[in-house]
Amino acid sequence: MKIKKIISFSVWAILIAGILVLVGFMNAGHRKMTCKNIEVSVDFQGGEQLITESKIKKLIRQDTLMDKKLTDIDIIRIENRLNKIGVVSKAEVYTTITGNLNIRIRQCRPIVRIYNTSGQSYYIDRSGSLAPESPGYPANVLIATGYIKTKYSDTLNVLETQLTPVLTNLYKLSDYIFNDEFFSAQIQQIYVNQDREFELIPRVGRHVIVFGDTDKMEEKFENLMLFYHEGLNKTGWDKYRVINLKFENQVVCTKK
Repeated sequence: MKIKKIISFSVWAILIAGILVLVGFMNAGHRKMTCKNIEVSVDFQGGEQLITESKIKKLIRQDTLMDKKLTDIDIIRIENRLNKIGVVSKAEVYTTITGNLNIRIRQCRPIVRIYNTSGQSYYIDRSGSLAPESPGYPANVLIATGYIKTKYSDTLNVLETQLTPVLTNLYKLSDYIFNDEFFSAQIQQIYVNQDREFELIPRVGRHVIVFGDTDKMEEKFENLMLFYHEGLNKTGWDKYRVINLKFENQVVCTKK
C-alpha cells in the first residue's frame, strides 16, 4: 500500500510540475506577445444600433494599441473609458494568448426619447438611467415632449433620486407602454403639460388621451383598452377629439 501511495504521489507531483512549467512558458510567451488584432462585439439587447464598432475603435485609439505588448495595455483604463459612454451599459476588455484584444460591449436599451425645454435630446433606458442621443443612429422609441426641464446627466438614474419626479413618473409610464404589445404599437408620444400631468398621442385615431398622473396607471390603461375595444371599434376611431382617463372607473370623451 505504501508503494502505491508513493507512486500515486509521484505521479501527481510530476503532473503538477508539468502544469507549472507549461503555465510558466505560456506566461513568458504572453509577456512577449504583441497586439495583433482588436475584436469588438456589441450586444444590442434586441434594440437598435446606437454605437458602432468603428466608433469604439476610434475612441480607444486603435492605432496606438496595434503591435503594442499585451502586458503594456492598460485594460482597466480602456474599460473605464468605454463604460463612460452613455449608450454603453457594460464594457468588458481582455486579451488572449493569440494576440487579440477583445472588447465586449452591452448597449443600453432606450425606452423613451426626451426633448426637454432647453432643446436637449436624450434617452431613458430600461434601467432608468439617462443615455445621450447617438448622432446618426436614432432609436425608434416613444417620444416625450412638453414641460420637461431636467437636463442630461450621464450619472443620473431616475429611480435613485427624488429630484426629478417628472422623469421618474415619465419612466414608469414609458416602461409600461414599452412592455405592452398593443400600447407600444399604438402610443407614439407623451406630452407633459404645465401641471406635470401626461397626455398621450396615438398613432391610430385623431384624438388626445388625457392620462393625468401615474396613480392607478394600470387601471387607466385597462379602461382605455376596454374603450378601444367596445367603443371606438363600433363608433369609429376619429369620432372623438379627447379621451379623458383622469376620472376613476370611467372614460370621458369629447366629440369633435
